[in-house]
Amino acid sequence: MENRKIVLVIGAALFVGLMTGVLIPSFFGSGEPPSRRFSQAAKPAPYVRSDPDYTLKISELKRQLQKNPGDVGLLVQLGNTYFDSNRYPESIEAYLKALALKPGNPDVLTDLGIMYRRNGQPEKAVECFKKAALLSPKHPQSRMNLGIVLFFDLKDPEGAREALEEFIKVAGDSPEADSAKALITQIEAGSLGK
Repeated sequence: MENRKIVLVIGAALFVGLMTGVLIPSFFGSGEPPSRRFSQAAKPAPYVRSDPDYTLKISELKRQLQKNPGDVGLLVQLGNTYFDSNRYPESIEAYLKALALKPGNPDVLTDLGIMYRRNGQPEKAVECFKKAALLSPKHPQSRMNLGIVLFFDLKDPEGAREALEEFIKVAGDSPEADSAKALITQIEAGSLGK
């Protein structure tokens, strides 16, 4: 009987931990703009997240944009919301409108590049990442994403290695830099991409 209680308590704790890990991020988000997150090597699931919170937020942002069509901040928020809900074409459109009004934002260019990649347009993604890196020499996200797209999507290990080396210079001593170093080691060993 005592063992059964222990098993039930452990099971309940695991369930609560799992639900916390699944639900908390969806309610509160990551707390950082999309450009602060690195693009994943694998493409995300090809579905649109139809969470009611995204739908409401998108509707509200569109309503505000009708009153203030030139508000770059609102356009970026709309692009970020489409980004988070995996609505790639809509996100691309919002980011392009924001950049047309205020060009040269490396974070928006990086987010646009990630959306191009996820939309199956890796060449356009590379253009965005390179432009962001050129505009902001200390912008790490553009370099990491450039390395990922060059390696995984465009099968350019040398270009990827160079981009990742630049990322390491900019990122300094960080866990992401350690990940980039490990990826470079694997690229040089020829153990990835085969």
